Amino acid sequence: MKLIADITRLGAGVGAHTALNYGMDEDDWCALRGPASGYTVGWWEGRVGAVDFPATTADEIVWLAEGRIALIDQAGGRIEFRAGDSYRLPAGFAGRWETLEDAKKLYVLLDKA
Repeated sequence: MKLIADITRLGAGVGAHTALNYGMDEDDWCALRGPASGYTVGWWEGRVGAVDFPATTADEIVWLAEGRIALIDQAGGRIEFRAGDSYRLPAGFAGRWETLEDAKKLYVLLDKA
């Protein structure tokens, strides 16, 4: 069973840092690595509401473009994300999705190898 503690926040300062030197001022943070056999990229939009969902079968990488959402795991743990946040929802996570404010997200589903 995957819980809130298994969700990985993504963004600057998370993961292994590399200062890049390709002719401009750049930094890279590698937060996750792993095998994948396929992927799906999409755009999602939802209005205020809530839904319980079964265990996911793929890791999902999310960038929340607008709105505010909450995820609640099966043990009652809760985490909220707002516009501009990004995270990885691990395969095997099951619980409740709450759209607290109308929301839009860019997502990538990574199938396990």
